[in-house]
Formats: sequence, structure tokens, C-alpha cells
Amino acid sequence: MTDAMPISAAFAESNRTQTERLRKLVGRLDDAMLAARQPNGWTVAVALAHLAFWDRQRLCLMRRWAAGNWCNGGYDGELFNETLLPFLEMIPPARAAEVALRTAEEVDAFLLSVPDEVVAAALARPDRPNLDRGSHREGHLDQIEQTLAAFSARAES
Repeated sequence: MTDAMPISAAFAESNRTQTERLRKLVGRLDDAMLAARQPNGWTVAVALAHLAFWDRQRLCLMRRWAAGNWCNGGYDGELFNETLLPFLEMIPPARAAEVALRTAEEVDAFLLSVPDEVVAAALARPDRPNLDRGSHREGHLDQIEQTLAAFSARAES
């Protein structure tokens, strides 16, 4: 008998729902929308690149763990964000949008395919990763859509 814990249906649905939301959003963005500033100072493109980074971080982490490389140690998300910001701003905006969507799709697919034992071991760690990537995407997509609504309102006036 195994204590395996697969990706929950709730995580899988959250990931799927927010990736579809991301797909629709990315499909309608133009360069001006990608350059719109959010209240935190990030552009829409930077917020999308941020999503891509954190989805990629989880993908890389889970791939390592699936391969048996169970390194110990945590990470500081705010330090990652602060360190990466100047690099994220150098990414061409349309490319940031493309990478955000592609990475969301890739991590979602991997999480559905990785052995249950790997998921269980990852979630049992004291520094367990947030495998509900949809919950992370949701807050940023909410901010992006609010920024774009304000951007559109200003453009129309």
C-alpha cells in the first residue's frame, strides 16, 4: 500500500481554469496593453513573466524531485522577485506573454503526469511547493485585468 497523494482534482481544475483564462488574456493583448503599468509598478508583461518564472520554478523543482534529487533547502520568494525584476523588464512584452502561457501549459501537464509518490513527497516537505499554480495565476490575472480595464478607460477618454 502506498501513501501516494496525486495532484488533487481541485488543484488540477484550478490550474486548468486559470491557464485557460491566461490563454484568452494573452490572445487579446497588444503591445500597449502589455506595457500598461499596474499599481505595484509592474507592467502587464512583467506580471506575465513573473507567472512564467514561478511556474518554471515549480516545473524544474518537481522534475528534479521526480528524478530523485531531493535537495533540502528553501527559497525566499520576495528575494527571487526583487532579483529578477530588472531581467524580467528586459524580456520583449509579447515574448513574456507567450512564455507565461507556454509554461503554464507545461507545468499543468507535468503535474498531471508525474507519479503520485513524487507529488506526495513534495507536499510532505516543510518547504513544500505550491502545486496549485492556478491560485498563483489567479491573483496576478485579476491585477492584470484591472490594469487593462483602467488602461482601456483612459484610452477611450
